[in-house]
Amino acid sequence: MIVIGFISWVLGIGLLCWVFFSLVSIVVPTMAGLIVFFWTYRMGAGLAAVLPAIIAGSLVLWLFRVALTTARRPEIRLAVVLAFCFPASVAGYFATTGLAEIGISSPLMRIILGVLGAAVVGAASFARLAPDADLVTGTFPSRRN
Repeated sequence: MIVIGFISWVLGIGLLCWVFFSLVSIVVPTMAGLIVFFWTYRMGAGLAAVLPAIIAGSLVLWLFRVALTTARRPEIRLAVVLAFCFPASVAGYFATTGLAEIGISSPLMRIILGVLGAAVVGAASFARLAPDADLVTGTFPSRRN
């Protein structure tokens, strides 16, 4: 019975981590959509608040894509990508410490795992959002034709 519980715990944590890593690159548009949803819902819109929330999230994601494709300077492109990676790192820290509270009693170890989780989530977000590096010159994130 303990073995089945441990296997299901590992599978559950693995599933949560997989979902978290697939959604890590869209933390900012999701939060923008949620903020607009709760604001319009509390203003009395009811379930009709879903439409402005979807529009707000899509607008933030579109603005990110436009800013990333129109910026020519590598520093600006890097700043745009990092502006999206920082909230993902914060979410990774809190998700990792929250999951570590399930089985780890040491607060220091939970903080260490949280920092490692933030680094991994931030790196995954950066790898997913960053434009491809130029393989010829090795420059990132400039685009040279």
